Amino acid sequence: MGAADFLTDYKNFKEFDKDDVAALNGVCSEEKFNKDDMIFQEEAPGDRMHVIKSGTVKIVKKVKDKENTIAVLNPGEFFGEMALLDGLPRSAGAKSGEPPTVITITRANYGALREKAPKTALKLMDILVNILSNRLRQTNKNLEVLSFMIE
Repeated sequence: MGAADFLTDYKNFKEFDKDDVAALNGVCSEEKFNKDDMIFQEEAPGDRMHVIKSGTVKIVKKVKDKENTIAVLNPGEFFGEMALLDGLPRSAGAKSGEPPTVITITRANYGALREKAPKTALKLMDILVNILSNRLRQTNKNLEVLSFMIE
């Protein structure tokens, strides 16, 4: 059984067939973290994304030297995807909640996936764009509420 076999159990990956899963298995690895481990720090160099297989991950942001949890992610959800796309430093940190197991895809391995299985890479990119678009819409709604509260 490969590290990415579980993905088709989740709605974001419902379009993946066995060939897509096999291609992902060739470029991803599995990692396990303990409760409260920092998976990556805000502003750290970014070169990989993660998909949660089990457990939870908290997305954290420091404001005035205080760590704030801005999201809690569950199995089937992913994080760190912006680094996969642009390779820039992390815009937030990721900390384990309930001890997570994640699959990891590095930026270099995503490049290899684009070469070896371009249709799978495109399907993955479509998922990322869709989720990022939804997250941006939610952020816009949150900003609207905050601006209303400030006025």
